[in-house]
Amino acid sequence: MSEPGDRGSMTVEVAFLLVLLVVPLFYLVGTVGRLQAGAYAVTAAAREAGRAFVTADDAASASARAQVAAGLVYRAHGFGQEAGAVQLTCGEGGCLAAGGSVQVDSQVTVELPLVPDFMRDRLPTSVTLTASHLEPVDEFRAGPP
Repeated sequence: MSEPGDRGSMTVEVAFLLVLLVVPLFYLVGTVGRLQAGAYAVTAAAREAGRAFVTADDAASASARAQVAAGLVYRAHGFGQEAGAVQLTCGEGGCLAAGGSVQVDSQVTVELPLVPDFMRDRLPTSVTLTASHLEPVDEFRAGPP
């Protein structure tokens, strides 16, 4: 039998454990979700930038088309224009030569949520994700007019 002074309420213990366990779990789920969004964004941006580049009519507009396509993908995944970048490298024979290819390297910086200001010098506050995509130029592409 329990002593009269040993009676207590379990709600205090449950509330304490709930805060102790659930708050870090929510932070972990939120952080992993943001990193997954960054992973999707960086791969999709590389792919779409490559497609926009090789379908351009001329080399002068191809780079601008690729940058716009990547920017649209970054914004669609919740990242600003400054968070992501795309670099294009043309293969042998020129950028839009029939049968050639374009290498697209994409990167996005994912800011980690809820890092306090006093910890910014001791903990990383962001993670940089990268992706590469090799987009072939159509072999039967018509030459310049």
